[in-house]
Amino acid sequence: MGIANSNQKCFRSLYDAFYSYLCGLAVFYIHDKEKARELVNDVFIRIWEHRTTLKYPPLPYLISAVRNTCYNYLRNSRNASEITLVLMERLPDTGLYNEDEVEDLVRLISEISEKLPIRCREIFTLHYSEGLDTETISERLGISQSTVRVQLKIALDKIRENMKK
Repeated sequence: MGIANSNQKCFRSLYDAFYSYLCGLAVFYIHDKEKARELVNDVFIRIWEHRTTLKYPPLPYLISAVRNTCYNYLRNSRNASEITLVLMERLPDTGLYNEDEVEDLVRLISEISEKLPIRCREIFTLHYSEGLDTETISERLGISQSTVRVQLKIALDKIRENMKK
């Protein structure tokens, strides 16, 4: 389930969660609100087109994709000064983790989640691994949405607690 399996609801959740942030990032780079929106939408279109090869977590990838798309736009634009392009080339990639760190983090979270109570672990997996929203999970498991939210909070609290150790 999830984006890699063409789950449009999951993709929409990703879009809704990061669209505004990524537009703000693009405006920072190119100083044009309308063009920034267009470029961010282009990034999301490319993500959907290549959804079967996506790797998690999506935010560092999205940030890099928007940065690179803005850079390419500026490079091809007659409005971009040489100074702007040099500065963009030198900006550090704003990804949060490198790929090895991400794999270690995913492995650690997986190990911790295996120690959760069965129902809590099931809800956590459905939400974070399969990308299902609280409504879908509650329908699938025959429980209330508030129970799903409470169980997700419990899972996240336990994961945070164990990661501090």
